[in-house]
Amino acid sequence: MIDPSTPFAMLAGVVPPALLTNASSLLLMGLGNRVARVIDRTRTVAVVMAGAQDEPVLLERLQFQADLLKQRTRALSHAIRLAYFAVGGFSSEVLITVLAGVLAQYGLATGVKVASVIALLIGILSVGSLLSLCVLMVRESTLALDNLQEEARTVMLEASRRNVHS
Repeated sequence: MIDPSTPFAMLAGVVPPALLTNASSLLLMGLGNRVARVIDRTRTVAVVMAGAQDEPVLLERLQFQADLLKQRTRALSHAIRLAYFAVGGFSSEVLITVLAGVLAQYGLATGVKVASVIALLIGILSVGSLLSLCVLMVRESTLALDNLQEEARTVMLEASRRNVHS
């Protein structure tokens, strides 16, 4: 067992949440890129839909794509909240662990215990958020691939329709 009053104990308590903070931050950056892609695609689909009012089959395909994009938007919105919670939680956990180390240096065992329990609870909630975020990202990735397949079907439909009319 590591003596909790040593600097090594504090370092052992700070490093894992710091690494998880970094991992959560990287996921959050990736979420930003995904949101930008959904925004771009939604705008494109809206423009094409506006010009396809007299083509019911194409309009139906585009509406399906728009529905998938709405689902992606909801998933990403929820995922961003979870990512921010995880980043904030892990960052807080690091600070509370440092505080516990300072309290240990002053021999305040009760304060160390309280800070350790708080850090543990925040860590559990943060890891739960990170796991939920990963599950949501799998769902959103599946929706993105479904949307890509639907885009390909729509392009093929349009190409065959143009060949028929040529």
